[in-house]
Amino acid sequence: MKRALLHIVLLAAALVCAAGCLQSTLSDKTEAHGAAALSVQLLLEAGGEIDLTAVRVTVQNKEMPFSYTVHPDAEGRAALELQPGRYGITASAYFPDTHISANGGVADFLLAREGIVDEAGHFIPAQLDIPLNITVPGELVFREIYYHGCSTLEGAAYTKDRYLEIYNNTGAKGKTMYLDSLCIATLYPANSTTGSNAWAGRDTIPVFQIIWVFPGDGQTYPLAPGESVVVATHAAVDHRGRCTSGLQLERAHFGCYDATLPGHEIAAGVTPMTMYMTGQGTAWALSIHSPSVVLFKPEGGFRHYMDNAALWERYAPGETSGTRYRHIAAAWILDGVDCSDSPAQSVKRLPVKVDASSAIMTSAHYSGKCITRRLESVENGIAFYRDTNNSAEDFLTDQIPAPRLKEE
Repeated sequence: MKRALLHIVLLAAALVCAAGCLQSTLSDKTEAHGAAALSVQLLLEAGGEIDLTAVRVTVQNKEMPFSYTVHPDAEGRAALELQPGRYGITASAYFPDTHISANGGVADFLLAREGIVDEAGHFIPAQLDIPLNITVPGELVFREIYYHGCSTLEGAAYTKDRYLEIYNNTGAKGKTMYLDSLCIATLYPANSTTGSNAWAGRDTIPVFQIIWVFPGDGQTYPLAPGESVVVATHAAVDHRGRCTSGLQLERAHFGCYDATLPGHEIAAGVTPMTMYMTGQGTAWALSIHSPSVVLFKPEGGFRHYMDNAALWERYAPGETSGTRYRHIAAAWILDGVDCSDSPAQSVKRLPVKVDASSAIMTSAHYSGKCITRRLESVENGIAFYRDTNNSAEDFLTDQIPAPRLKEE
């Protein structure tokens, strides 16, 4: 998703906190029963004009799979009565006539009857001011992401047949895009079930293990409107004799392949991506249940980005030793998708302005299912897909993989 009208940094980042510490604080300072009042104020930059009553404000319980949804008044105000507990909140709207969307939210906060519990364990007023990011659809998007895996023909778990599909979503009157030097990565934490995210609320995000870069000299790999490419993430080979998905990924356009990586395979005719190890391991582990996947383009070019380690490699927040993580700026992300198995116990990796929620899969691991972007319209035979920076709205989940592979 490309930010087009507003660029507002989420002001409520200070409310993001570690679950364990805050839950202890809650048990010490408030009773477990009785309603807690929460007020929400949506904020638009001066000159921004949307119907705020069309915005859905959803408060998701982070411990149990239930949520509350309200619509604010014309001034963007909403009030809720909730049980004390740990929550996340999203505010989102989509206007199909213009393809404009609005998103904002707070990934994690702890609500007590006395107010919101801050990082120091103090109560602050239970009011959240939520800036809205107004956006238009991105030009390059993930059309399909298959990460769940399937089973071998003998019934064992199988994960080598996974892929990403990238689509030119500029529409019937759009333009040719070039893949050269664009980057694919997954984000840290590798799974959404880690309990907390030390980088939450920041505008730079740590990359997990490897960055994969499309080769080319700038105009080697064009992608016309309505076209897509499939990137096999582990084995760009024919899987028909190996597993139940039967995917013919020897017809993938690109493969995440490097001779140094154990278990990665590529067939003749598939173009290998270029690998850059980020110092966190010797393999690429793509989560089977909750990856966070990004397509991005570093400002100033990839080579400048890689050569500037002093700026883009750093320790985890609060640490001065150990692993140095390679980071990217949220502003570089062309498309990003947080994936999860459940809205509860789910940690956000992407900033809300990149993805306001998550694509939630309910099918079993190794079930051979994927997420597929919602079709919005078709004009002159060219599909246009929904892209609102809200994966819960943008994707159909638990779908049968149907990658658009090269013709035989």
